[in-house]
Amino acid sequence: MPDRILLTQNSQFLKASEPISDSAIRAILNQAASNKKLGENDILNIEREARTTPSSNISYRVSIRVFKTEREVYFFDSSLKDEIFACIVIFEFGQDIALFKKSCGNISDALDDRFEQVSPSDLTSTFDDNAADFQKISLRNMTISEKAMRSRSYEAADLKGLLSTHAAGRSIPYFIKIRIGNILKTISTNSGRLVEMSERQNIDAISEWAYRQIASMQSASGNKTFLDSFAKKVELKDVLAHSQPSAILVEASTLFELLADLDGELLYQSGDNRTRQLSQTMQANLINNLEQVYEIQPNKNISWVGGTARIRINKKTITGSSRSLQRIVVSIQEKTVNLQKFIIQHGLYSVVFDDPKYMYFMGHCFEDTSGISEIPSILEILEPKSELAHCTSEKGNFSASMTAFESISVFAAVEKIHSQDDWIFCDDLGNEWADHITLNKSNACISFIHSKYGPLTNSASKLHDVVGQGIKNLGNLSFSIKAFDSKYREKFVANYVNDGISTALPRVRNAPPGIVLGDYLKELLKNYALHRKCILCCSFMSKAAIQLEFDKILSGEKVAGNITQILWIISSFAHAAKDSNAIPIIYCSP
Repeated sequence: MPDRILLTQNSQFLKASEPISDSAIRAILNQAASNKKLGENDILNIEREARTTPSSNISYRVSIRVFKTEREVYFFDSSLKDEIFACIVIFEFGQDIALFKKSCGNISDALDDRFEQVSPSDLTSTFDDNAADFQKISLRNMTISEKAMRSRSYEAADLKGLLSTHAAGRSIPYFIKIRIGNILKTISTNSGRLVEMSERQNIDAISEWAYRQIASMQSASGNKTFLDSFAKKVELKDVLAHSQPSAILVEASTLFELLADLDGELLYQSGDNRTRQLSQTMQANLINNLEQVYEIQPNKNISWVGGTARIRINKKTITGSSRSLQRIVVSIQEKTVNLQKFIIQHGLYSVVFDDPKYMYFMGHCFEDTSGISEIPSILEILEPKSELAHCTSEKGNFSASMTAFESISVFAAVEKIHSQDDWIFCDDLGNEWADHITLNKSNACISFIHSKYGPLTNSASKLHDVVGQGIKNLGNLSFSIKAFDSKYREKFVANYVNDGISTALPRVRNAPPGIVLGDYLKELLKNYALHRKCILCCSFMSKAAIQLEFDKILSGEKVAGNITQILWIISSFAHAAKDSNAIPIIYCSP
């Protein structure tokens, strides 16, 4: 009967923490069959059958459960259900297992106590970088900033040599697709899954393939010149020996995408243990709450609008506890689990530490291999401007007769700093690309300037806002003449209006006499030396104060969580700008 099972090469790999027992395997099989159709018997039930492959003489054990299950028909409001045949197959090679399953119930609880996923480095040790063409890679940036780009994906015939590995040490690969000759292989490091394109094969053939993968992981051979450029996995206990968690983020977008894929429903459990559907207002509030970054106090408590919460440091993992998340229930195929457990089971959260080199993601700790060596280049982005030292407002007060921004405003300071540029446009408000846009033909430069006022502070929140504006408009830096001409005719020909006051202040703040803008732009855009700058003007930042804190990081001292966030926010801004072929600059107070 087992010989009738035909599988593709698509397996999750795990290691047992102790010798595998009958009860451990039975627990997995029983949980997998927890969604079995009521009243139905198993079609196939085999537990730990010892086998040997005829061609390679490989000894292994196999366990199989095949059964009928049902799934609600989501597109029809009735009791209609699809009847589906589900299957789980477990191969054992000593204390290593390869697990194949389809349409089964959730087996996380049965795995948690006795098994752990193989590490990302184990999965990638199954091939040699030099022999592989990297056709796709998805990366998670080591940041939890609300305004920074958190993940990105790249595709090419072979990314080696095409994908810049500058600061790649701050990126965690979580999906990789490679080609080795005629073999196409994908690796999902967050689930411990490895897939090779293949025809369906019998149990013995699949066991040989799984055995080869495990042997490759154990030998850990092969060149890793490309993948070694990215963040590396480290043990949680080693990180905690000299660093503590400082902030946490639930990966909300991934969470709700997964719920949609699984056709999951969110319910609310009231005080009398009754469940009811979450209203749209409650769902909107939940999404808004989960999208926030929350600082972790030294006592491990987290203060958030959803009530009391805290993190827990376990032997190999970091988990969390929140009473409000425990009262929200995820219902999938008539099976329920509270939202807190669902988030933990799927690793849908990230934790950063007071040492910015580390991040906890997908149930593992990672170290930034580019390390603190990036700090000097980040500090070079900060350009102190004495003009900002006397600012007391972002834009100043408004009046109908005004023809310039008040001298104590950040906007006036920006225009003074860029007074030598040919053109200065105030694009503030409405469909803006930046607060100011400047053009300079002699320097072959286009600058987008985003301004934010505030008293001197090391808080990360103000920086979040202005970085978000800058990153959002990076695409507009490569504007066409037609697009700029449209903006000029629709916006720049008028005077500035703010707070309902129509001023006499022209939006064209500086212009070369006798020059036609269209002709000027043609000459500028065809200049081979043309470069673009994305500038953040932040009067609330002091380079001296930031450098003092960053020097502490360089010397190995601990810093507050907000300093770590500032470092990552600036770094994320710099990388996003460079990815768009723009020069990142931050004007700040001395």
